[in-house]
Amino acid sequence: KGYDIQFGARPLKRAIQKYLEDEMAEMIIRASVGEGDTIVVDFDKDKQEIVTNVKKSESAAEA
Repeated sequence: KGYDIQFGARPLKRAIQKYLEDEMAEMIIRASVGEGDTIVVDFDKDKQEIVTNVKKSESAAEA
């Protein structure tokens, strides 16, 4: 989704913003992710979509 035959990789920045940065911003706004947490990003080949998961920090898990 970040590559175009005519434009090459120029659309890549827009794709990163749409599929990664915007999703992470929504996670922060919804308080799904906090300080010290790790956001794990993967690609589901079967569904052809990006999948994000939050790995809570150990200090947050203890609280």
